[in-house]
Amino acid sequence: MVKIKFGIHLPNGGFSDIPFSHIKKLAIEAEKLGYDSIWVADHLIYPETLDPPNIYEALTTLAALSSITSHVTLGTSILLPLRHPLLLANIASTLDHASNGRLILGIGAGWYKPEFDASGVPYNQRGKIEEEEIKLLKLLWSKSDINFHGKHFKAENLSINPKPLQKLGPKIWVGGGVKKTFKRIASYGDGWLAWSPTLEAFSHGVDDIRKFCKAIGRGASEVQFAADFLACIKKDGGLARKEAGRMNLKEEESIIGNPEECAARIREYTRRGATTIILGFKPYGQESESMELTMKEIVPSI
Repeated sequence: MVKIKFGIHLPNGGFSDIPFSHIKKLAIEAEKLGYDSIWVADHLIYPETLDPPNIYEALTTLAALSSITSHVTLGTSILLPLRHPLLLANIASTLDHASNGRLILGIGAGWYKPEFDASGVPYNQRGKIEEEEIKLLKLLWSKSDINFHGKHFKAENLSINPKPLQKLGPKIWVGGGVKKTFKRIASYGDGWLAWSPTLEAFSHGVDDIRKFCKAIGRGASEVQFAADFLACIKKDGGLARKEAGRMNLKEEESIIGNPEECAARIREYTRRGATTIILGFKPYGQESESMELTMKEIVPSI
């Protein structure tokens, strides 16, 4: 029987007054409570309308958290194709060593055009750029003197050292919800990182990825399936739904209610193939209560 892993999505972006100390506090609490992983978002320009809109850079944040935790996995959900793969390969390798091999890179094509424009990355080519990035990362992490000739990136007798601590490099989980993404996962990815998926969308995605794996002769068990949700969990389910409504959370794309209700909803996803559940607890500033409630009353029943 597959053990379902639980992670938390830390609030490194989306609020106008995030003290970094709060992010560190939640990371330490998550590890003490027994969560398997902690995750951070990635934007260079935050898309929400805030005054001011804050975002702590994802990989720098994980580097800081690696020094105050010892065994919890560190992940990005999701890293955008805005960094040159040579730079990203070196940063990720360094972070993998700093964390003693605890890094997962969640990578996705993104959707917020202004940050691509500001970074000089062609928005309408972002899927192809992401695909080349994944291929090049895996080569740089596993081989030396590589030669790579893509449309967007080229390498001639190129190496990075040291290689990551994890053999062949950190696992790459790919975000997105279209068939092109699912084919990319089957061909190059180590997992699917689904953001706020409805149950139907998640089920179809898992089925498609497994079909694409079978078509190329890859075992579906080689791919992990993770669902990343916003979550409002309280002892009083009515209060949780009231809070969720105030924050405009959609029930079909979130985990909302009391522990029993939320456990039943999570089990629907695990029955359809989810191996990791990631929860971004709301409201901001009240995460500790929900984190403890989840670990004590939900996780044991999954």
